[in-house]
Amino acid sequence: MEVPHLRVLINTYMYYAECMVSGDLIKEARLRAGLTQCELGARLGKSQSVIARWERDDVSPSLETVRKVVRACGFDLTFFMSKFDDSNVTIIDQNLRMTPAQRFADLMARIEFHDRRAQRMASRRG
Repeated sequence: MEVPHLRVLINTYMYYAECMVSGDLIKEARLRAGLTQCELGARLGKSQSVIARWERDDVSPSLETVRKVVRACGFDLTFFMSKFDDSNVTIIDQNLRMTPAQRFADLMARIEFHDRRAQRMASRRG
């Protein structure tokens, strides 16, 4: 049994994540490159105010413009498309059915499992 509207929520989140990414991506690339908005603008032949509007998502640049901005910061941008994976919905549905105490217990069991595994691997190496 699927939680009502869960798929709609996930699809809505994914839509907004895709639409809102350009400003954050531009700002992150600029900051990682150690550039000011003026310096990035000079590299692109744009004004500081244009860069600021892109970063605030006041104006949505085209995909090609985002690629140029990221390249001007010294990075490469690779986009890929993937099909929606229904297994994620199943996992989310299972987690939503758990109480907070059950989710915490599950988390602790996973942490303990990974700790034991890391210890076994470390003992094999050493």
